[in-house]
Amino acid sequence: MNIIPIPILDDNYVWLIIKDNNAIAVDIGDDKPVLDYLGQHNLNLSAILITHHHDDHIGGVANAKSAHPNAKIYAHRLHLNPIGMNPDVVCDENDEFDILGLRFCVWRTAGHTDTHLSYLCDMDDKTHVFCGDTLFSGGCGRVFTGTIDELFASMERFDALPDDTLFYPTHEYTLSNLNFGLSVCDEMTKKQILAHKQNVDDALKKNKASLPTSLKQERLINVFLQTDSKEMINNIKQIYPLKDDDELSVFSALRELKNGF
Repeated sequence: MNIIPIPILDDNYVWLIIKDNNAIAVDIGDDKPVLDYLGQHNLNLSAILITHHHDDHIGGVANAKSAHPNAKIYAHRLHLNPIGMNPDVVCDENDEFDILGLRFCVWRTAGHTDTHLSYLCDMDDKTHVFCGDTLFSGGCGRVFTGTIDELFASMERFDALPDDTLFYPTHEYTLSNLNFGLSVCDEMTKKQILAHKQNVDDALKKNKASLPTSLKQERLINVFLQTDSKEMINNIKQIYPLKDDDELSVFSALRELKNGF
C-alpha cells in the first residue's frame, strides 16, 4: 500500500491510495495530472472519494470517470450536483465500505461546508484520515456553507483520535498557517512552530509536500487545537475583541483573525 499526493491547480493535492496496479483517488479537482500519473504507472482507477462539492475538489471527476468508467464514486448525495452527476455510492455519517481490501469509515465533518465528509481508514496499525478542507496542517478550513460551531466540533472530534493518526488535507497551506500561528501563539508553541517551519521550508524547496501530518504534530503547532491556552487567549485579546474565554469563542476568534491574515 502506498499513498502519494498529486499536485493540481495552484495548491491542491489529489491523494492516491495505491495497491498493486489499482488506485483510489480523493477529490479530483483536476483530472489531467491524475490521469497522466495513472497512465504513466499503468494504474487502474478503482474508486473516487469526494469530501465536498467545491470545484477544486470535483472539477475533474467527470473526465476521470469517463476515462475509468468502472471507478465507483463515493460522495454525499449533494456533492456532485454542481457538475450534474450522482454518486455511485451515497455516503454520510458512520457509513462504512470496502475498497481494495481496505475498510473506510465516513465521518460528517461539517463546518467548511454543511455536508463535508472525511474518510477514515486503518492501514499499517494507524488511522489515516482523508480530511479534505476541515483540518489543514497548522490550521483549519474557512467556513462557507457550514457553521463555526460545526467546524469546532469537527476539529474536537479529530483531536480525540490517537496521537499517531495521519491526516491528508487537500491544500498546501502549511507555511501560511504556521505564519499565522506565530502571530497569536504562546511561547512554547512558538518554538515548535519555528522548528517545524524549517522542515516545511526544506521540503517545499525540494518540491515535496509538507503532508501528511500527524495528530501528535498538530497538537504542537496548530493553534486551532490549543483553544485552552491562557497565554494565547491573552495574545488574542490584544488584537481582537474577545468577550468570552470559552474554547468555542477562542476558536471563532482565531478563524476570524486567520480570515484577515
